[in-house]
Amino acid sequence: MKKETKKNPALSKFLMTLAATTVSIILTFGTTAIIDRKKQKVAKREMVLMVMYDMRESMKELEQCDSDIKAFFDAQVEALAHPKAYGTNYAELAVHVPVMEYTTTTETIFRSNAETIQTIGNILFVETVSSFYDLRKRYKTEVADYFSNRALMAVEDYASLRDFDTDIYPFYSEAILRSMKKDLEQCKLMMKVTDKDLDVFSIQQQKILEATRGKDTYDSEEALRERMRRKSQLQQAREEGRLELQ
Repeated sequence: MKKETKKNPALSKFLMTLAATTVSIILTFGTTAIIDRKKQKVAKREMVLMVMYDMRESMKELEQCDSDIKAFFDAQVEALAHPKAYGTNYAELAVHVPVMEYTTTTETIFRSNAETIQTIGNILFVETVSSFYDLRKRYKTEVADYFSNRALMAVEDYASLRDFDTDIYPFYSEAILRSMKKDLEQCKLMMKVTDKDLDVFSIQQQKILEATRGKDTYDSEEALRERMRRKSQLQQAREEGRLELQ
């Protein structure tokens, strides 16, 4: 073959061109494949962090609800034990009526995206996240919302508060929270995500939110306390008016 190429310069040139073209094609497709794999890894990581950040923020919200339910129970016990001082206990009861609000944007993206499993590449992770979101919805409807609706009616007067059985709610709340925490920890292990990773992602998200919404000085907790204070004043005025008319 070497003798033929020496005798035929055209053939030699053709083979060299073919070899160069082949190497070029290999390099092009090989580089493209590497870039695509890198993009897939980045996309996977971003989706995982987005979902797990949402899970962790949800846990904070639920833990606050759990804390409010327990605080309401303690305040109820104190109020029921001292019926003559019910008026002074009203504010403590009202401020601990749990309010659970969260966005379902991430959950919607996660559940509705047909490429979720393909992008993440871990069916067990997808199933565990789905379980977490199912439990979150269950907590909101069966614990937080149900408790809040009954609590708001119960604080209207002593008799209603006395008939409101709250002892089951802390137990039910803790049971669901334990299952959700388990799901979150399993996801961390499966996807090798640490709290530090989520902290970094959280800082990035906060910067984006601050840049888009500007300065927001609204304090929801203070607004709720102010609303309860006004409600207490209104009830007191009604009672004073009733006594004056007698």
